[in-house]
Amino acid sequence: MRLIKKRQHTVLSLPSLRLEGGLFLPDQLEKAALGSARHQEEADYQTPKGLKLKDDYSRAFQIACAQWKQFSPRLDRKDGDAAAVTTAFVQELLRDVLGYHSLAAQDGITVADRRYPITLMAGSSVPVVVAPHYMGLDEADTCFAILGGGSKKKSAFQLAQEFLNASGDHLWALVSNGKQMRLLRDAATLTRPSYLEFDLQDLLDGQRFAEFAMAWRLLHASRAGLMPGAEAGSCIWETWRSEGQEEGTRVREGLRQGVTDALLTLGT
Repeated sequence: MRLIKKRQHTVLSLPSLRLEGGLFLPDQLEKAALGSARHQEEADYQTPKGLKLKDDYSRAFQIACAQWKQFSPRLDRKDGDAAAVTTAFVQELLRDVLGYHSLAAQDGITVADRRYPITLMAGSSVPVVVAPHYMGLDEADTCFAILGGGSKKKSAFQLAQEFLNASGDHLWALVSNGKQMRLLRDAATLTRPSYLEFDLQDLLDGQRFAEFAMAWRLLHASRAGLMPGAEAGSCIWETWRSEGQEEGTRVREGLRQGVTDALLTLGT
């Protein structure tokens, strides 16, 4: 799992996770990955009574490995419908491994006279864009073009980001090509990408159970507020992000006060 935050030190350094931009404060993300943040008890993940959280993600790991074993031989094949094969894998992974049970196929979503070719919708709040497995998440293609948007090509990531920025009803999204999966959020700017990326191929090909457990803690449907009985509008990702921003503000204010005190001391 690789946590990358430009110009900022972080503690975790693992090969299958990448943090780009300011989606989360790295220290906050590290706590959540290790299971020491808020909202990470068995009840928060709706683990069945009598089981531990480890039982839940151990079972999920077994299922994910079996799904990958079936999907991975398709990666080098030229025949067949790569988009359909990848969508089926991503849908099964989200449903059976990460708890996204209310997944529905979409024939695009219209916002302000523009048609966004969204692939799936998890519940009513998390859009999912799936690219064929041979295509990178930042690779532009006509299949992701926004009808009415002017550009003839978009990447899967650009499509998801522009949809979030245009929609007032959706704040977080997932993008995947079967080999990687990204979590992204509505952003004020399109010039600086901001996302959390998981290398599914590295996790599952390499049988990285400990890192899978971290990814499971971060991506589970309960984090999006999509579990049965969840309060409307509840989203742990948003809570973690807000807490990280508050912590960063306190640190900056403390540094500012420290500099002010030092200058006053120097001046006297």
